[in-house]
Amino acid sequence: MVDTLSNMFRLLPIRSLVIPFLKLVWRLFIDKRVSPFTKIIPLLAIAYIALPYDVIADRIPLLGQFDDLIVTTILFLVFIAASPNHVIADQTIGRKLRDLQKQQGFDPDQFDPSQFDPSQFGQRPGQRPGESPNQPNGNTVDAEFKYVDDEELEEADEDSSKK
Repeated sequence: MVDTLSNMFRLLPIRSLVIPFLKLVWRLFIDKRVSPFTKIIPLLAIAYIALPYDVIADRIPLLGQFDDLIVTTILFLVFIAASPNHVIADQTIGRKLRDLQKQQGFDPDQFDPSQFDPSQFGQRPGQRPGESPNQPNGNTVDAEFKYVDDEELEEADEDSSKK
């Protein structure tokens, strides 16, 4: 029983990679922004698994199934690479961003650009409209800085050692 559990836990990292990968392939497959020509690639991958014609015959134990896995993975990767980058970003990061925005009370589907005030964008909480974001608010230090390269630093060390 303990051996079975330890084997299951060893496969968790693989599962955490495979399931999101397959979900991404599926979401790209059903997305209307991906061209129908590109959607042929995952169909070819599934056909390769289903059809009896393989690079290495399935009659050979493990090796036959392993070549199915490799060819299918490569075809899925080609499908992801052939999909438009903005669609991939929207299906991965964009989905999480929309969920986060909805949790914060902002519904991106109901966003009206005519009501967007760019002067409010990037303001600190409590900052008044028109106030410069660089104005000191009690948490800012007004200071000057000087860039010192290595040569000036060496000269300063030599001057201080002479004294």
